[in-house]
Amino acid sequence: MRLSVLSVVAVFAAALAPPAHARCQIANVAAIPVETGAKQLLARGAINGHPVRVLIDTGAYMSFIWRPAAGRLGLRLIGAPRMRFFGLGGESLVDAAFVDELRVAAFTARGLRLPVAGDLPSDIDFIFGEDYLSRGSVEFDLRHGVVRTMQISGCTPAELPYWSKTYSMADLIASPRDAQAIRVDVVLNGHAVRAQIDSGSWVSLLTKSAADAVGVRYLSSDADVVGIGHRSLPTWIADVQSFKLGDESINNTHLRVAQLGKYQTKERIGSRIPVAAGVEPTLLLGMDFLRAHRVLIDNATRKMVFTYEGGPVFQTSTPAESNAAAPDTAGLASAGN
Repeated sequence: MRLSVLSVVAVFAAALAPPAHARCQIANVAAIPVETGAKQLLARGAINGHPVRVLIDTGAYMSFIWRPAAGRLGLRLIGAPRMRFFGLGGESLVDAAFVDELRVAAFTARGLRLPVAGDLPSDIDFIFGEDYLSRGSVEFDLRHGVVRTMQISGCTPAELPYWSKTYSMADLIASPRDAQAIRVDVVLNGHAVRAQIDSGSWVSLLTKSAADAVGVRYLSSDADVVGIGHRSLPTWIADVQSFKLGDESINNTHLRVAQLGKYQTKERIGSRIPVAAGVEPTLLLGMDFLRAHRVLIDNATRKMVFTYEGGPVFQTSTPAESNAAAPDTAGLASAGN
């Protein structure tokens, strides 16, 4: 099932300060004010004129309505038999609902059929995912409380970090517009692993099989994490000797480790044999990474440019907020039957 967008209205603000290159154009399409005090990246929106609390989630390939919110909004659910959602907590039942109008800040879409999923109680009403975010380029400027969707043309990679003369840069595995995921290669303890920028994950997570392969040293077990399904995953704190992304290197740091793909399986029709729901990244770079950096993802050049802005890059302490109040949608994938 694909989202059917009958009309999309974007408010084009004035172009940002132009770089030196005459043909380089960086235009701000929509600036989304976000709350960064909690462990998730939250914005305000509206569905059919009713206010909703929105999670900006680059780890979700498809936007959807959280199930308890659908009832509050008075939406009639219809079946979506060919759609299945998988997350850290396993599979979630998927329905669908027709929506007359969706608003997230200046972004507006009308005439939608949106998936409805999510199994845990939550203060979140709507997940704003990569199917919308990756239509252009996107900038995460959390120090100033904003996520910007952008149209960039004619720029060299060196002209992209318009806010700073010093920056780091990494190649995207593919265009987020094509892959509906922001993926890059990182080097842990000298070993290349695949990472995904996941703003729906409150903390960065390394899969346990990769942690064992690169030779991390486990320090302790830690709190469980939950996802879109009913289950939870235990985590461990691990000592990582070196982390390298593009031009940025960090030595002697700590990462959370979990069995990320443990519950992401499905059964083929006519078979009881579980198979993987999809190819998942080895490392999720979550909100801790985004809080510590200003990040621009450019589809045109297939580059990620970023600058360190202070604070811990990887968070290993457990926040006070309850997981039940804001479920982590890290690693959300969708699959057809």
